[in-house]
Amino acid sequence: MTAPQTPDGASGTNGANGTQLLRHQLPNGLRILGQYMPDLESISVCFHARTGARDEHDPALYGVSHFLEHMVFKGTSRRSAEQITLDFNTMGAEFNAFTSVEQTVYYARVLHEYLPRAVDLLSDMMRPRLDAHDFDMERNVILEEIARSEDVPTSQAYRRLLQTYFAGQPLGHDVLGTRESIRDLRVEQMREYWGKRYAANNLILAIAGNFDWRLLLALAEEKCGAWASGEEGREAKPYQPKDAATNVIVKPQQQQQILLLAWPSVSMQDKDFYAAHLAAMVLGDGTGSRLFWNIFQKGLAETAAASLSPFDTTGMMVAFVSTTPDHAPGVLELVRAELKSLQDDGVQEDELRRAKDKLVSRTVLDGESAFSRMQDLAYTWVAEQRLRTIEEEMAEIERVTVADVRHVLDRFPVTEKHILTAYGPLDATALGLDGAKTSSE
Repeated sequence: MTAPQTPDGASGTNGANGTQLLRHQLPNGLRILGQYMPDLESISVCFHARTGARDEHDPALYGVSHFLEHMVFKGTSRRSAEQITLDFNTMGAEFNAFTSVEQTVYYARVLHEYLPRAVDLLSDMMRPRLDAHDFDMERNVILEEIARSEDVPTSQAYRRLLQTYFAGQPLGHDVLGTRESIRDLRVEQMREYWGKRYAANNLILAIAGNFDWRLLLALAEEKCGAWASGEEGREAKPYQPKDAATNVIVKPQQQQQILLLAWPSVSMQDKDFYAAHLAAMVLGDGTGSRLFWNIFQKGLAETAAASLSPFDTTGMMVAFVSTTPDHAPGVLELVRAELKSLQDDGVQEDELRRAKDKLVSRTVLDGESAFSRMQDLAYTWVAEQRLRTIEEEMAEIERVTVADVRHVLDRFPVTEKHILTAYGPLDATALGLDGAKTSSE
């Protein structure tokens, strides 16, 4: 297969190994993004809907984005649920979908010769039937999923953290919704939500792998060209919690004590994104970080890590610890001591170098995966309205200096506005958190 030529109305950027980044927009606003990877025999293709739990402003709609994800697989005017699955299977496809607070993604991984069939199927699914009977049946599945999630301590602890950190903000909404919202949701409400949030100009068709660009554009025009335009993006304002807060949830039967500590950090659009990302890796990457050596490696916790959670126009950094009740109070103090050390002293050249090496390696390895590249195309476009090669991303990582990390620590101190969620058998007094908000379950 020869490298695709960039058609009129599209733009392309060349990368290593003959890769090519391509983009185009249909008149109705549907954005089409691609990375041609000639060494592969497969493609990964998705529809990325720029909507999620953050866009469910009406409490009556909580969970509708995730519920709708399920309903998309229940049939269209052309296909039954069984036919959708059969059509994926006859391509030998890997297929699925996922919903988060800011996006819903439907994807397939297939051999490159199945491009027309994959685009036909996925585009058909973006116009679901939303049958009332199917809706009522699937409601029970969602309610069971909510019930199962309540039995997963880490999920519940993180959910409580978000509710406290983003109090009064839609980012605090649970992706699954609530029992009450799902129980009372009507199919007409879902149809209205779909009509607004699945408009052509709020969708991205992203593809990576070995494909013909001109064929893809012709397929997109044929299958999606008549779709209506509507709402695009969201009103997303910068946010930080006003004050520190502590929430202790007592679970007497739980064996492990979970501690989640969050504080403000960069958004996904922020120019200091990589400086903050590398700072988080120095603090709590899974191997070789400060929390790893000073807590996990000493046997004081089953997990001791930190990560960056960037969102649209806002973000936070989160430290996560799972430990025994006996160790919990001391481990919490150790985490705070590491944060103070990071804030006071910054990072050292050698640990920044190690963090860069790890992040560059992950970037290169992900760059060899069509699935990872497909996701990154849509994510980077939503964040920055651009496409970037692996080489450009590596250069951005390498440009970060110790001074850059110092700058982002000064902008977002890791010792301020702490939102602490403790989830486990210990109460506030046992954790050394006298006066903290406590609830028992």
